[in-house]
Amino acid sequence: MAIDRRTFIASSCMTAAAFAELPKWAAIGPLREPGSRRAARATDTILVVVDMNGGNDGLNTLVPFGDPGYNAARSRIALTGSQLLRIDTKTGLHPSLANLYGYLNSSKLAIVQGVGYPRPDMSHFRSDDIWEKATLTPEDEALGWIGRTLDQLYQKDAQALHGVGLSGDVPAFHGKYVTSPVITDPSSFNYPQGAPEQTAALKALFKPGGAANRDYVSHIGELALADVDTVQAAFANYQPAVAYPKDSGLANGLSLTVAVIAADLGPRVFWIVQGGYDTHGNQLGDQGTLLRELDQSLDAFYRDLVAHGHDQRVVVMTYSEFGRRVEDNGSGGTDHGTAGLMFVLGTKVRGGLFGTPPSLTELDPDGNLKFSTDFRQVYASILANWIDADPNPILFGNYPTLSFL
Repeated sequence: MAIDRRTFIASSCMTAAAFAELPKWAAIGPLREPGSRRAARATDTILVVVDMNGGNDGLNTLVPFGDPGYNAARSRIALTGSQLLRIDTKTGLHPSLANLYGYLNSSKLAIVQGVGYPRPDMSHFRSDDIWEKATLTPEDEALGWIGRTLDQLYQKDAQALHGVGLSGDVPAFHGKYVTSPVITDPSSFNYPQGAPEQTAALKALFKPGGAANRDYVSHIGELALADVDTVQAAFANYQPAVAYPKDSGLANGLSLTVAVIAADLGPRVFWIVQGGYDTHGNQLGDQGTLLRELDQSLDAFYRDLVAHGHDQRVVVMTYSEFGRRVEDNGSGGTDHGTAGLMFVLGTKVRGGLFGTPPSLTELDPDGNLKFSTDFRQVYASILANWIDADPNPILFGNYPTLSFL
């Protein structure tokens, strides 16, 4: 009988007590053998997804300062041409994105404009689900787009480590065959602190067994403990070559990503969340701080990859579940809107602006921006041209690719 892991744990006091002593760990997907790894190949490409969660305001990120409609709609929060990092006579990047501006000029950063999907939903939860499952009817789909990707590529090698979540349980990773661990804190992804007999007792409780139908929870515990040695060794042997921003969950996640990549543990996909972009008020200050954290963290990550010799293998893709409305509100912020933008960063990226910038005057019936690029086109481009997967069955359709890879 199929059983939900959370329901099982909640219904068993003994299991809950045992899990309290395990590393803070979760498995996304079905079972794989503990401690398994796949030897990385020099040709393996890697995708790092950064979720700019909350609905980043694309119009104040890639700013159409030369459009009269922009200044007319945003009397409180409009950025002027003199403040911006100018791309051309009408468009500029937010001043907090100085490093990304440099990568754009060196053709390592692609910016995809006007990104969205048909019949947009401005609920955070619903829109997140659509992006993570890559379908407009997420309630009909149990698996995530990355889970389907890893299943397609590694169904016959499902016991190995192919993906890592660094920001909690991510539905995008849910797959039928391949399991991906979640590592939010290296200090917690470890053996329990205390007397050695505690660790020995846990190992005895979750000891390896050969039975074909081992208990699900016991296997999860066994898997968590077995992965500790491999992952902790990677963290222990990794020395960052650059200084990352301090007190930043995003920077910490990116640094841990380099540690796993440098250790050749084999994952092809990583996922990190940077929250806080729901800027209904004080947007100029809050968005500026968040974009500066993003900019400095991605710059440190890229330079760290270069120093470790892995920049040729890695592409970063950012997304946000929706954009903001054209006009600002009375609180110095913006409310939930539609079309936004995506960044794609990497040594192998063909940089520049892609897609059509949204019109500020030809709006949809609700007064929101009309999207010009379906987000699944960006996914398809990365799947086909970077991950080497067939995007059509993963995305439930044929989406034209873009030429940034």
